[in-house]
Amino acid sequence: MIKREHIKQAIEAIASRDPDIGYSLDEMLGMGLIDIPSDDEGREGDNFLFLFGGEKVLVNRVLFFNEGTVPIEQRLLIKYGELAKKQELQDRGDSRSFRDAFSEIHRAGLRTAVIHEIDYATARLRKSEGDAGSANREREELAAFLQGLKGNGGGLEVADDHPAVLYRGTVDTSTPAYFMPFPVSMDGLMQVADLNMEFFHVRFVINCLIRGVERNLLACVSGGNILGLVFLGLREQFFKKDLEIKYLATLRGKSWESETPGFKVPKGVGTFLVAGVWLLWKNAMSGLKEIVLDSELGARHFYESIGFVPRGLAGYALKEPKGYLLRAILMMTHDCRELRNETIEEIRNLIGKQIKKLRKKNTGDKAAKERKAAFDALIECMKPGAKKEFAEAVCRSLAKHREKIPESREILRFAMEHGSDEVKACISHAASSDR
Repeated sequence: MIKREHIKQAIEAIASRDPDIGYSLDEMLGMGLIDIPSDDEGREGDNFLFLFGGEKVLVNRVLFFNEGTVPIEQRLLIKYGELAKKQELQDRGDSRSFRDAFSEIHRAGLRTAVIHEIDYATARLRKSEGDAGSANREREELAAFLQGLKGNGGGLEVADDHPAVLYRGTVDTSTPAYFMPFPVSMDGLMQVADLNMEFFHVRFVINCLIRGVERNLLACVSGGNILGLVFLGLREQFFKKDLEIKYLATLRGKSWESETPGFKVPKGVGTFLVAGVWLLWKNAMSGLKEIVLDSELGARHFYESIGFVPRGLAGYALKEPKGYLLRAILMMTHDCRELRNETIEEIRNLIGKQIKKLRKKNTGDKAAKERKAAFDALIECMKPGAKKEFAEAVCRSLAKHREKIPESREILRFAMEHGSDEVKACISHAASSDR
C-alpha cells in the first residue's frame, strides 16, 4: 500500500533534480490535491494507487516493491506534465475540451517524465567524468545522444526491412510483429513511461544504455506499439553458463486503458518473446547451455505450458519448446535468412515429436490442447515462406504414418491449397514413393 510518506519521498527525489517541479508538487501535496485514498480504496486489482487532483493514478505493485519510489516519481511527473499542458491549452484559448485533447495532453505528460529522466541520466554521466580519456568521450557521446532524443518527436515505425529487426512473426491470430532490440527513441521511451508493466520503466531502459547492456533488452513491436519486453542476462554456475531470462512482461498485465480507441491487447506476446529468445540463443549464443529463469507463482503455468521444467524452488529451465512456443518459432523461421544447420536439425526433430503426438489416441482436455498445438505447428510448416526442410520433414512423416493420423488429410489439403510449389512437389513425391 502506498503511504503519504512514500509520495513525500518521491517528491523530494524529483525536487533534488528539478526544484521547480518539486516545489509545485510539494505545494499540491500540502493542499491535498495529491493524496492517498482511504485504506479500503488503496488498491485497484493487483496495483496500488494515489490521487492526483481527485483522479486515481495507478502504480504497478511489482515495480513499487522492486524499485521503491521510482514508479511513484514517474507517475507524478506524468500527471504534472498533463496538468501543465492543460494550463497551456487554457491560457491560449484552445476551444477543444480536455476530453477532445486527451491524447495531446497525455503525451505531454509522458514527454515530461521522459525528459526528466534523460536530464537526470545526463547529469549522472557528466558528474562521473574523471581524467580525460576514451571513457569520458563515450560518456559525453551518450549524454549528447540522450539529449538528442528530445528532438525526436515522431512515432515508432518498424517495417520488414528495418535493420534492427531480428525475427518476424505474428501475435494473436494474424497480427504482424517484430522481435528486435529495444527501439531507443523518444516515442519508445514514452511508451515505456505509459506501459506500467512489471520490471520495466524509463530509468531502467536508460540505465541499460549507461551500463552498455542495451542489446540485452528486447521487444515485441507491432503496429508502432511496444507489446512486451524481455531482458536477458548470463547465469554462471557449476562450471556452465546459461542464458537467463531475467525479466519478461507484456501488455496482458498492463493496468491502463489505451488512449487509442478500439485498441485490444493481443494474446501470445509472451510466447512470441520466448520464441525470439530461443532462436537468438540457437543462432548466436549456442555456447550457452540452457535457457533458465526464476518465475513468480502466477507465471508458472505459462512457462510450464511452453516447455519449461522446474529447477529448485523457483527456478525453471527450457527442456524443449512445446505447445504454441514451437509454432511461434516455426513462424519466425519463415523469413530468417541465417539459420544454423544444427538449429534446422533440432527443429526437424521437434517436428517429428509433433507427428508422434498426433499418432497417439490420448483423451482429456490436456491431451486435446496438446494435439491442437501439434496440429497448428505442422500447419505452420506448410505455409508459404516456410523452410523447405521443415515442410519435407512433415511430408515424409505423414506419408509414412498418415493412416494413424486422422488430421493428415487436412494438413496435406492445406499444403496443396496454400503451400509453395516446392511443398506441393514434396507432397507429390512422398505420395508416389509411398505407392
